[in-house]
Amino acid sequence: MNTTARGSKALAIASLAALTLSACGGDAEDGDSVNLRFTWWGGDARHSYTQELIDAFEDEHPHITISPEFGSWEGYWDSLATQSAGRDTPDIIQMDLMYIREYIENGQLLELDQVDTSAFPEELVNTGTQDGALYGMPIGSTSLTIAANPDVFKEAGVQMPDDDTWTWEELAQIATEISENSEGAYGLARPFNDAGFEIWLRQNYGTGQVTEDGELAWEPEDAVGYFEMLGDLQDSGAIPSASQVNEDRGAALEQTLIATGGAAMDTWWNTQLISLSANEGVELVPLKLPSETGSVEDAQMYYKASMFYSVYAGTDHPEEAQLFVDFLVNSQEAGELQQLERGIPGNEDAREAIRDDLDERELRILESNEELEDIVSASPPMAPEGFSAVQEIVWRYEEEFLFGRASAEEAAQRMHGEIESALR
Repeated sequence: MNTTARGSKALAIASLAALTLSACGGDAEDGDSVNLRFTWWGGDARHSYTQELIDAFEDEHPHITISPEFGSWEGYWDSLATQSAGRDTPDIIQMDLMYIREYIENGQLLELDQVDTSAFPEELVNTGTQDGALYGMPIGSTSLTIAANPDVFKEAGVQMPDDDTWTWEELAQIATEISENSEGAYGLARPFNDAGFEIWLRQNYGTGQVTEDGELAWEPEDAVGYFEMLGDLQDSGAIPSASQVNEDRGAALEQTLIATGGAAMDTWWNTQLISLSANEGVELVPLKLPSETGSVEDAQMYYKASMFYSVYAGTDHPEEAQLFVDFLVNSQEAGELQQLERGIPGNEDAREAIRDDLDERELRILESNEELEDIVSASPPMAPEGFSAVQEIVWRYEEEFLFGRASAEEAAQRMHGEIESALR
C-alpha cells in the first residue's frame, strides 16, 4: 500500500472513531427478521465453502439472514475503510493481525463476550485480546517455517538438516552447497522477509519489531548484522541475484522458485506449503527455523493467528452477530468444511474431528504445527496502526542491499526510518 492510500485509510478510520458508536435498537427475538452482512477475502474455494457455512447457519436460525460480501485481498482493506468512514461497515468482518489494533483503538470493534473460547488455547485467544477484552476471535493458527524440497536436496547430494539443532551458519553452508552442486536450482530462493527478520531480532536481541505500546523495538544498528548475513548468502551463491529475487517475489504462488523445484528452501507460513506443493513432482516439507545457539528452544518461533472474526461495534444486532461468529469457530460444520483453509484450526475439538479426513500433505502440516507447542515463544504484540506497510519496506531494503544500492549500515538506517514513519 502506498503512503497516500495508507494515509487515506487511516483518515477514514479516524473519522469514524470520532462518531459515537452504539447499537441502534435491541436484538431481534426469535421470529423477528435479522439481516447481517458478512465480509471476507479469499479465493474461489473459500467463497464456495463459506457460502455452505452460511446456508447451514441459516437453516439452524431461520430468522437470521447472512448477506455475503467477499473479494480478494487486494482492495479489501481500502474497501472496508471506505465503508467504515461512511458508517456502512458490515456486521461481521474477517480481520487480519496487521489491521486489528487500529480498528480496536478507533472504537470500531465490539467486545466478543458471548463467543465460546473454551476449546481454544489461551495463547491463541490472547492474540485477539486488548486490555482484557476479546475483539478478534482467532480462526486458526500458523507458524513460520523453512519450506524444504527433499528432492532438490537429494539431487544435490546434500543431507536434510536436523532442524532441532541447526544454526543460521549451517543453513548458509547447506544452501551454498546445494547451489554449487545443482544445475538450475538454488539453495535458498530469497531473503527471509519481514517475518524472518522478526525471528532474527527476537533471537539476537530478545525483542521483535514492536513493543506492547506499538513503538519500534529495534535500533538501526541492530539490523546491520541481518543485512551482512544476506550479503554473505549472496557472495556464496546461496541465493539468486537481486533481479531474480525481485522476479520471484512478483511471481504467482505456483510459479515461484520453491514451487517449481528451482530452490531447495524458502521462508513461508506453514499452511502455505499446501498450495506451494500443488505442482506435479513438488512435495515440500516444513523445517523449524534455525537458531543462533543450535537449540530449537532458542529459535523464538511463535504461533500467529491466521486471521480473526470481528464484529462491528455499531451493529444493530450484537447478539446475533456473535452467535454467527460462535458458529463459524465452534460448529462441526465449520470444522469439516474449512479444514486447514483458514489456518490450523484453533478449536482443538475441530482439529481432532478433521484429522482423519486430511491427506498426507495436510496432516504433515498439522502435525508439524502441533510439534511446536512445547517450544514456541510468546506471539509478538498486536501490530500498531501503519504496520501493514512493514512487509513492503523490509522487502524493498533487502533488495536495495542485494542490488548494491545501499550498504548494510545504510539499508538498516533507511529501513528503520521508513518503518518508524509508517507507525506514526
